[in-house]
Amino acid sequence: NWGRAFPKKWFWLNCNSFTDQPDLALTAGGGRREVVGLAEAAALIGIHYEGKFYEFVPWNSEVSWQIEPWGNWQMQGRNGEYEVELTGTTDYPGTPLLAPTEQGLNLICRDTMQGNLKLELKQRRGDNVEPILIAESKLCGLEVGGIPWQKPWNSSAKLPWVL
Repeated sequence: NWGRAFPKKWFWLNCNSFTDQPDLALTAGGGRREVVGLAEAAALIGIHYEGKFYEFVPWNSEVSWQIEPWGNWQMQGRNGEYEVELTGTTDYPGTPLLAPTEQGLNLICRDTMQGNLKLELKQRRGDNVEPILIAESKLCGLEVGGIPWQKPWNSSAKLPWVL
């Protein structure tokens, strides 16, 4: 829940249509939000695969991202057991959308439902990293929104006590 309005800046990846993977769904995204007057970057990656939920959120993982103003989304998540890498791309111009702001609805969002996505999920066992899944889609939802982006957004979210 973002509160009264969407964040000043956000991104999103969503997909449940993967090539040869009928039991796979992804939701991932992040934003620059205000909590009690303080701004923070927040992000998450959630994967449902074969009856198991893989959660990468700041309280159990480090989540990082490199998001272009349009056309390229990259996210990584890592915790003690698993790691994931997401790469979303599109050559489509995207569709401008209205989104809530403190002043009401404004055209501050752009998305497509025809994005390309590569998802790599791996299990960590000590120093060894073993692939669990490599999946691709050509029907991924990709979105950016908020203040106009002039340059890539590279950041991460991790609570201090997460190793």
